[in-house]
Amino acid sequence: MTGSCIRMGNIVDYVNDFQYTFSEHGFNDVDSLVLCQLSYLKMKHLIPGLEDEKEFIPFQEILKEENEGQIFADERYREDNRKLTEAVLGSRRFADLRLNYYVDILDKEMEVQFSAVTYLLGEEAEKRNLYYIAYRGTDENLVGWKEDFTLAFSEPVVGQLYAARYMRKAAGRLPENFYLGGHSKGGNLAVFAAMSSSMALQERIRRVYSHDGPGFKPQVLERYEYERIADKVRKILPESSMVGMLLERGDSYNVVGSSSHGLLQHNPYTWTVDVENASFESREELKNGARFMDGALTDWVLRLDDEQVGRFSDVLFQVLAASEADNLIDFKADWKKSLAGVLQELREVDDETKREVEEILKELFEITGKTGKKEIQSKISEGIRKVQEKFSKKGIDICCRSM
Repeated sequence: MTGSCIRMGNIVDYVNDFQYTFSEHGFNDVDSLVLCQLSYLKMKHLIPGLEDEKEFIPFQEILKEENEGQIFADERYREDNRKLTEAVLGSRRFADLRLNYYVDILDKEMEVQFSAVTYLLGEEAEKRNLYYIAYRGTDENLVGWKEDFTLAFSEPVVGQLYAARYMRKAAGRLPENFYLGGHSKGGNLAVFAAMSSSMALQERIRRVYSHDGPGFKPQVLERYEYERIADKVRKILPESSMVGMLLERGDSYNVVGSSSHGLLQHNPYTWTVDVENASFESREELKNGARFMDGALTDWVLRLDDEQVGRFSDVLFQVLAASEADNLIDFKADWKKSLAGVLQELREVDDETKREVEEILKELFEITGKTGKKEIQSKISEGIRKVQEKFSKKGIDICCRSM
């Protein structure tokens, strides 16, 4: 499946044009991202739950006209999700897609937003069924964004415990081995579920996908013996990744191209796909700016203790809650009212709390400054080296002291 002209697209183009069944062409990284993105669809009460004992439901049966308002409720991805859904419905590769064991939890008191679904994609070449457990990333609810914030600091958060429990129960009902994964927070949940499970269950995992999902504190990796499943984890990051590189200290990840820039690359629809060869467009390494910011943020996170994190998180989301918006859609719909509430709440934060938050932010700025200085020094040294090489080729010897 190679050609003289390589056509690049995104996951929608891939589903539209790559018309090989899973028995003809095995499961790949792009398939994983497609399934993870479909987990953002709101399918509560449309698919059997984890506690139900029912058969897998064909994907096309869920997508009735009267359900569309619910299914595409997430405004961030609405139009792209519609396009992806239409592509899946017309796809030969995903023609047998079925879903089961759907869970969708939003608990403001517990500060958890959790959703997962299990897919059955049909048979592979070996005549075995292909199963995939997908964890949803952060949706539009502010509760989920607060959980995302604490994900990097606390160990473990409620959502991670839900993820581990979900995998144990869902896997117990699957007759064969399975894949699991997620995008953003969903990738973190997938890795946590895998590393915190029993060795017997870990042996049944074919691969764990983390699509731009944040990492873990070193002590968490050690406690749950991450090394037992490390060779099964496939972490995929866009070239300017910020979310996925948070607390990522190693280099065991794959970098892919994106049609967007900066933080906007977190959107899976911007990831560049070599459609004909069913693979992401590969990049050798992350961009320098991404490495700089990720290093600074990770250093900052590791310096804060749990008490500092708790105070900072509570104040931040106390202020956001003053907007009276439950989710980002509400916040944007009446942004003037939302902003007025935020500003009023900021005025009412007591002086001691303000000082504590200022100290935490000051530490972040100091770390960013130090990391930035190193980055600038590195670029200057690299520039000097290139100048020296250029003149050397011309037989001119110049001596510059690098920084």
